[in-house]
Amino acid sequence: MGGIGGDCGKYFTVGVMTLINLLNYVDRYTIAGILHELDSRHTSGFRGNTKVDDTLDGLLQTAFIVSYMLFSPVFGYLGDRFTRKYIITGGILAWACCTLLGSFSVDYWMLLSSRALVGIGEASYATIAPTIIADLFPPEKRLRMLSVFYIAMPLGSALGYILGSRVSLLVHSINHQPGSWQWALRITPLPAVILAIVVLVLVKEPVRGSTDVGFSSTKGVQGKSGVKAYFEDVLYCLRNKSFVLSSLGYTAVTFTVGALAQFAPLFILRASCIVTKQYEEATADLLFGGVTVVAGIFGTLSGSELSRFLGRYTRKADAIVCAVGVAMGTPCLFLALTVIQYRIMAVSWVMVFLAEFFFCLNWAPVAAVLLYTVVPTRRATAEALQILMQHLLGDAFSPLVVGAISDMVYRFLGTYYTDSGSCDVGKGISLEFALFITVFVCGLGVAAFLSLTLVVENDRKAVERFSRGQRDREHANVNGGQWEEHTSDDEDESSRLLDEAVKEHLLSISAKT
Repeated sequence: MGGIGGDCGKYFTVGVMTLINLLNYVDRYTIAGILHELDSRHTSGFRGNTKVDDTLDGLLQTAFIVSYMLFSPVFGYLGDRFTRKYIITGGILAWACCTLLGSFSVDYWMLLSSRALVGIGEASYATIAPTIIADLFPPEKRLRMLSVFYIAMPLGSALGYILGSRVSLLVHSINHQPGSWQWALRITPLPAVILAIVVLVLVKEPVRGSTDVGFSSTKGVQGKSGVKAYFEDVLYCLRNKSFVLSSLGYTAVTFTVGALAQFAPLFILRASCIVTKQYEEATADLLFGGVTVVAGIFGTLSGSELSRFLGRYTRKADAIVCAVGVAMGTPCLFLALTVIQYRIMAVSWVMVFLAEFFFCLNWAPVAAVLLYTVVPTRRATAEALQILMQHLLGDAFSPLVVGAISDMVYRFLGTYYTDSGSCDVGKGISLEFALFITVFVCGLGVAAFLSLTLVVENDRKAVERFSRGQRDREHANVNGGQWEEHTSDDEDESSRLLDEAVKEHLLSISAKT
């Protein structure tokens, strides 16, 4: 396929994928850093009299996530069957162009449409990139590489807040014109195009499944084509208990993180009024961005290393780390939202840091669980379905739900609180009330991850047997033997059927020899 080979090529590929993931999240959360400008008729630069409220703020992220999740299954199907780096390259170029197009929006609805188009391009990358990393490294090294890849999530999100607000503020201080926020959307397109070219020219396409336990082929494996084969892949994933439970737990965290990512800087800005120490907008974004960077990096790396350490004693380590992370982060999130009303901002910041740290523990372990409990021929499809699930039930609607609840509560509180200059205490309290829904959802995530600890070991063993069966089948074909291929929908996830297939093959080889 061309590109850089050997160990250097593997680490180079991880580095490039991580940089692209970083730009992905910078682009995704730049919007959160410019909401204050969009909410004001004086700074938005939009024509007409469109008033952007919390609901419309949330709709921007929802439009992005909806298109992102709807197109993920399409790219999952393609990623299991065709050259992945070509699909990734096309997707990067698509979202870079759509982001640039959005920076020329003259009204809210044009910006909303461009964000929806950006989601299509980003779906191609997020669905396929983890499967490439999985095919470059064996399980004992895979988790650490995934943790490097997922560091880009909190780091990119934080940079999105900071760069979005800072660039907007800088441009506005120079030209004193509305619409300065548009320049914040022009940060990522050029480096994204450069990295797309790097992927196309220098990244080498790895062989699917070649690093799995028991697999020794250099030819790799590829999913069957056709609508029926795709629905068989989907059915297999939905019957895979580890996949379903890890996805549900991940969805709960995604719901919470999505709502916080969209509204946390705005909430901090409003909450600072309650404690009579009003932050500037850029200061609130900078503080939250800084906390997110530190908590995200240490949380992601700690989750990886903790899983590796516990893995010496149990094969349930990743599931345990996920459950503990969400269980510890949930009360911290509750306290972060609660102590503000007692005017203790310092304690609230500590709780925000701890909540983000614990939630980030699960990024790499969740990805690892999917990769070793789903067979290689169906991993891109599984990634796509997990993305669909986590966004359909998670952050596709959590910003919209939180924004709508905030506006609804404010309509009742508006008569009890009066504005104090640019400070509206009622808006701060209504948004705080709306964000409490994330605490309840996190509790559901804890239950899902605890259930995962009960099934993950058996599903992992089933995939290992499948990989050994692939190896034995190839050896049988080389030696003139025959291998009976099962076509039932649950052949790959059923331990019983896998055991039978291996036994039948070994008996066949004995008869031939």
